[in-house]
Amino acid sequence: MSQVKNGQTTAPVWPDAAKANPLIPGSQYPTLDALRNVVPGISKLEVYRLIGHPQFHEGMAGVHEWDYVFHLPTGNGNEFVTCQFKQLFDDNMRAAEHFWKPESCAQLVNAVPAPAPPPPAAKPHVSSEIEISADFLFDFDSDRLSANAPAAIQGKVVEALEKASNVEVLKVIGYTDRLGSDDYNLKLSMRRAMAVKNYLISQGIPAEAISAEGRGSTDPKVQCNQKDRAALIACLKPNRRVLIQVVAR
Repeated sequence: MSQVKNGQTTAPVWPDAAKANPLIPGSQYPTLDALRNVVPGISKLEVYRLIGHPQFHEGMAGVHEWDYVFHLPTGNGNEFVTCQFKQLFDDNMRAAEHFWKPESCAQLVNAVPAPAPPPPAAKPHVSSEIEISADFLFDFDSDRLSANAPAAIQGKVVEALEKASNVEVLKVIGYTDRLGSDDYNLKLSMRRAMAVKNYLISQGIPAEAISAEGRGSTDPKVQCNQKDRAALIACLKPNRRVLIQVVAR
């Protein structure tokens, strides 16, 4: 045993590490946070709660030093280093100075832990989707907004934006029916998407926060085979549409 005077010694005496006898399995692998909290002034009970029972039969009450053998992580994968730790107590049985063998073990405990990595950024996702019939927004085969279009667009978009948070962009996607060539329909759907985008810009939404895309007659909602053209146009109405997607993080 070391010669301890009020929690201090000039010549710590170390027991044989091979004779350590931890009472609690796993107690030789304390967390570094627990060891950092073993500071001068705390009680024996607090030391016990942090790092466990002394491992060399020193006893609990009336003694002024506790000895331990710990296996500390080096920070290199699953590599550990074996260290002896001696905690001294003053005349009031409060933790006083402590020692490490080898002294380099103290560096493992006192090293500033690396900051936790920041949480991954939220991925953009479609938080809501507005579908408006192109027949309501445009006359047939036209890319000019009808008189009723502005109120419909503004009302639906404002409602969607009020419900969303962290909005990143509005995606305006135009669709047509299958009547006409693919090239014509693709261009018409793009012009219609741009018409809606330009209206939203006129209402104060920044241009860089809106994208426009034309998809022509792709992704049809219905399939129609009527011989009568008027009936066919009426049947294909669901395919003529504009989607406004609210993309948020």
